[in-house]
Amino acid sequence: MSKKNQTSKTESASVVICDKQPLFRLGLKLALEQQGNFRVIGEASDADELMALLVRSTPEILVLDMFIARAENFSLLRQLRAKYPTIKVVLVVPRSVHPMELLSAIQSGVIGCLLRDSSLDLVIRALHSVMTGMPWIQRELTEHILQGFNTFPISEEPVKALTERERQILILLAKGLSNKEIAKQMGLSLQTVKTHVSHILQKLKVRSRAEAARYAFIIVKSGFDGQKLALSGKRR
Repeated sequence: MSKKNQTSKTESASVVICDKQPLFRLGLKLALEQQGNFRVIGEASDADELMALLVRSTPEILVLDMFIARAENFSLLRQLRAKYPTIKVVLVVPRSVHPMELLSAIQSGVIGCLLRDSSLDLVIRALHSVMTGMPWIQRELTEHILQGFNTFPISEEPVKALTERERQILILLAKGLSNKEIAKQMGLSLQTVKTHVSHILQKLKVRSRAEAARYAFIIVKSGFDGQKLALSGKRR
């Protein structure tokens, strides 16, 4: 074994755990500390605590609760990518997660996705993978995403007719948000959202929100500028 390999074997990756559940944080912290390859340098229970912590200590890996990450259409992930681009974010998600949310999270910069009820062994394997820069998306979640892709319309042409604002609204619509919820999240009036939704249905030539939602997968897959984005490839 070379000296370089010996050194890399003894190195440990710094980790921050951000999760609402204290027992989850404690269990994961104990498991990682027993490994010897990881150092838990901080914990947070919400986005505010996390951002305050990162000012003092920047980890190599961040294990992040999906419920915290997805607020305001994953604005936290975009902040992390802008301010701390070297942090490798691993998202912990529930089994009920919508495929659209997974795709949005991946586009926003996460390198790993794990089910919340995964075994500690699987979590550790995932962290070992992302520690080396290799993306890790749990098999069940990959299948979940692919099932979503199976609903894609064949043609992408109708999406090109939508404005950026309409595409943003369509993504929220596809996640199941009501017009009122979309208005609140985007800072728009309810009537403005209703008008946008009406235009979206007309441009896509569909009659229902459910039919329109299928096109949202194309937007997340391709990016707002129409550039193709692979699940583990180039990100904006």
